[in-house]
Amino acid sequence: MEETTTNSKAGKGLGIAGLVLGIVAAVVAFVPCLGMYAIIPGVIGLILSIISIIQANKAGAAKGMAIAGLVCSLIGISIAYWQYSKLSAVGEELKETLENIDTAKLRMEMESAIKEIADSLQQQ
Repeated sequence: MEETTTNSKAGKGLGIAGLVLGIVAAVVAFVPCLGMYAIIPGVIGLILSIISIIQANKAGAAKGMAIAGLVCSLIGISIAYWQYSKLSAVGEELKETLENIDTAKLRMEMESAIKEIADSLQQQ
């Protein structure tokens, strides 16, 4: 009789931990500019959920929480990766744009605009 209760709890703790980390990853993934950091709890939750599913399969125990943790972790990781790829693309575009700015031409245009403003102020 005790063997049945031990088997029914196999992987339950890891399943709960995987679910909690999966939920954290899914929620943090929606935070703009910080969502890419959801990869960390997402990967940990994914690993714990997989271990929990394996333990539950061996013991013939329920694995609902582990599957839910697996799904939440995958969602969090997917959104975090998407956000990371978009932020990387924007960063590369910004870097390329800044490298292509002609500073001498920009300085001349700024000096010309300042001179025009100064001249218009002196005429008033």
